Amino acid sequence: MKPQQPLNLCIIENGIVPDAMQPRFGSYPQMIIDWLSPHLPEASFTVVSAVQGEALPKGTDFDGYLLTGSKHSVYERTDWMLAEIELLRQARDAGRPIFGICFGHQLMADAFGGQTQKAVQGWGVGAQHYDNQDGAPSSGASFIFHQDQVVDLPDDARCIGGSGHCKNGVLAYSFPALSVQYHPEFSREYIRCLAEEFGGNLLPQAIADQALASLEQLSVDNARVAVWAAEFFRNNAPV
Repeated sequence: MKPQQPLNLCIIENGIVPDAMQPRFGSYPQMIIDWLSPHLPEASFTVVSAVQGEALPKGTDFDGYLLTGSKHSVYERTDWMLAEIELLRQARDAGRPIFGICFGHQLMADAFGGQTQKAVQGWGVGAQHYDNQDGAPSSGASFIFHQDQVVDLPDDARCIGGSGHCKNGVLAYSFPALSVQYHPEFSREYIRCLAEEFGGNLLPQAIADQALASLEQLSVDNARVAVWAAEFFRNNAPV
């Protein structure tokens, strides 16, 4: 088998795992590495923490970019978000592949001309079934934890998947960019821990209870999304 071209990918950290959960679950960038690297072994990963104020790379510095989720909302328009939007536009102009998750999905839409708002249908937490079209992973359940949603698509984007709760759940762009509202890097145990920790405070208890029930009812295969993401980076690697 012909060896794959090495890929030097950058993960932009937009959020921090709650302090009490870090000993067990680590960081969001490490979750992404653990999820994707078995299906993309030729990749090396560099982590840059936008949310902690680290200087961001230029759009041409890496072979591709991945954006993590966050507790923040893109309409906060903080300085680090504006800097990341500039990076995204540079990467787009250079043809570098970009893959966004949850907040990353929303920030990409914002950067490229769409809009994100707090969802009128409220929180989505737990596991939900996503119906996907050609160009997206096979339909199936995914882990979710979000209150905001993309409501207006950029002109360069098309929706290739969504759920009953989130219709614009998977976006593909006319340039090398994909994004998902769900969390393919999350484990069942992490979602359960979030629902148990935040039920009755951040989350209405009824939403937390529904989330915990959904984890028992739906089977989630994150590997199918990892295969899709890996092929995306391979197919769009800079020459």
